[in-house]
Amino acid sequence: MRHNFFFILLFFPLISYTQVGGQNAFSFINIEHSPRIEALGGGAIAIIDDDISLSQNNPSLLNSKMHNEIFFSFGDYFSDINLLSFSFAYELQKIGVIGISLKSINYGDFVRTNFVGNEEGSFVANDQVLTFGIGKKVISNLIFGINLNLMNSTYDSYSSIALVSNLSVTYSNKTKTFHSTFLAKNIGRQLTYYNSEREKMPFEIQFALSRELEHLPFIYFLSYNNINQFNIESPYKLKNQTNLTTNELELKKESIAKTALRHIIIGGELNPFKKSLFIRGGFNFQRRFDLTSASYPALIGFSWGIGFKVSKYNFDYSRSVYHLSGVPNNFSIATNLSTFGI
Repeated sequence: MRHNFFFILLFFPLISYTQVGGQNAFSFINIEHSPRIEALGGGAIAIIDDDISLSQNNPSLLNSKMHNEIFFSFGDYFSDINLLSFSFAYELQKIGVIGISLKSINYGDFVRTNFVGNEEGSFVANDQVLTFGIGKKVISNLIFGINLNLMNSTYDSYSSIALVSNLSVTYSNKTKTFHSTFLAKNIGRQLTYYNSEREKMPFEIQFALSRELEHLPFIYFLSYNNINQFNIESPYKLKNQTNLTTNELELKKESIAKTALRHIIIGGELNPFKKSLFIRGGFNFQRRFDLTSASYPALIGFSWGIGFKVSKYNFDYSRSVYHLSGVPNNFSIATNLSTFGI
C-alpha cells in the first residue's frame, strides 16, 4: 500500500499537466548546478557512473553505483547570485535507487523604491527545488526513472509553488561504453500563483548520448534539446539590420541549419591514464548564437572544467562562458558514506 501511494504521488504532475495561458514560469529549474554537466556544455544527461549530481534532472541515471553517495555544490552565478545544491542516493532492494536533492538560488538583496524613486527599505528574492526520484532497471539494458519536483519561488511579496515531474529512460549497451537517454522535463503545473493568472511550465524534451572510445580514455557527449519546439531563437535577438548600400532596413532571417544547430550541445571528458583526473570541455550552440557580440564574440558558448579524487572525496570545478558580462563558476564535493562505515 505504501508503495502504491508513493507512485501515485510521483505521477500526480502527469495527471494535472496543463499549458493554460501566460509565459513560462519557474525557468530557474533549468539552471544547472552540477559542475560536471556545466563543464560539458550543459547537456550531458547520458552517463552511467557514481556521480549523483547527474540524477538531479535525469532520474533514470540513478543506479546502484550511487548507493550512499552524497553531494554538495556551490555556484557563483552572475552578479551576487549564488547557487547551492545537495543530493543523496540510496538503493532499496526490489524497489530501485531512490534519490533526493535540494537546490536553492539566492538572488541577493534589492532596494525597494516607490514610484518616484524614493527608497523604502529592501527585499529579497530566492527559489528552491526539492526533488524526490527513483530509478529502476527493468531489463538488462534499460533503466526507467521518474522524479517529483516541488518548487517554491519568492520575489518580495510575490510567491508561487509548483509541482512538476521528469520522466526518462536510459539505455546502456552490454559493453557499458555507449549510453543514450530520452528525457521529458517539467511536466506539471502551478499550485499557487504569483497573481491570479496561471502560467505554463518550461516543458522540454531532450535526447542525449555518450560513447567511450575504444583505444583512448575519452568520452564524447551529444545532446539535442527542445525536441518539442523547433524554433528556439531568442525573441530578444536583433532581427533587423540597415543595408549600408541602400540605407534600407532589412529583415535578418536565420537559416534552417542554424535553427537546428541551436538544439545541439557537444562535450568531451578525458581521463588521462585512467587515473583520478578528468579534463572536460563543451560547446553550447544556443548560447553562442544568442549571447555573442558581433564585434567581439570571444569564447561565448564554450565551457571547461576539471575533476579529481583525493582520498575519499571527489572534487569538481567548471567555468562556463555565457556572456562577456559574466562567467559562472561551479564547485562541488562528493563522497560515499559507505567508505566511512555509515
